[in-house]
Amino acid sequence: MKKLLITGHDGFIGKNLVNALINKYEIFGVSLNKSPQKINQIKKNINNLMVDDIPKKISSIIHLAALTDVDYCQKNPIECFQANVYGTQNILEIARKINANFIFLSTNHVYGPPKKLPIREDHPKNPESIYAASKLLSEIICKTYSKNYGINVSVIRLFSVYGPNSAKHLVTTKIISQILNSSSIKLGNLFPKRDFVYIDDVINAIQFILKKTSGYNEFNVGTGKSHSILEIYKILKKISGTQNPITSIKSKSRKNEIRNIYSNSNKIKKLGWTQKYSLEKGLKTTFNWALTHDKKI
Repeated sequence: MKKLLITGHDGFIGKNLVNALINKYEIFGVSLNKSPQKINQIKKNINNLMVDDIPKKISSIIHLAALTDVDYCQKNPIECFQANVYGTQNILEIARKINANFIFLSTNHVYGPPKKLPIREDHPKNPESIYAASKLLSEIICKTYSKNYGINVSVIRLFSVYGPNSAKHLVTTKIISQILNSSSIKLGNLFPKRDFVYIDDVINAIQFILKKTSGYNEFNVGTGKSHSILEIYKILKKISGTQNPITSIKSKSRKNEIRNIYSNSNKIKKLGWTQKYSLEKGLKTTFNWALTHDKKI
């Protein structure tokens, strides 16, 4: 059985990825938090991880560990760059020394305001937030390592991932939480449109890339469609059967908000990947999960 190293295995994407791979690989997870999943855990910060901490014959490293809350990164740029940029470089250095394949999870935020839709992987990069800049810098380091040291590296640019047990700062999580626990919904700008992709489709994409890629690659993972925050609210309102009114709070709106963005994911589709969850199906699954977990998401 091949050995995998997964950083950030205890996060939203990490937990789902471990569940999908646990019977196919021997998994070693890097995190300071104790994991309830039955994997081999290395309790270290990614910036302090060393080759001596890693077991022999790791075939691939999937690097998920990062600060992903855009607003938090904007307020804490030093912490963001230390975790996202220096952390990535350290894990890449380990991959170089042990000759492991490397998968890096990036974001559509690196593109900035789209010049043309749908966005392909070769679209110009114009990050407008600290978080986006940290991810683009990490991508540059990934490409440079691959070119100079011959490491197989795949960069996955995720669009707006959602699903059960997702991070509290995600807009889908905020809406569901407020539907379950508040008499009204209070959000920022309701009209930006995003490409919402369900977590299981993302996990499936990672598995295709894990099996079928070599050299240096960049992949978009999205649905190719965009929906506004208001549309998401209306779908969840219908699913929940509630009448909670929604209010846009100016202070909650982000500066430099991108009006509309959605992906061209044809490149990963050529590997055999297809989207299996519609937006309605994914949101219903997410909402029902929240109902069965004591309204905690």
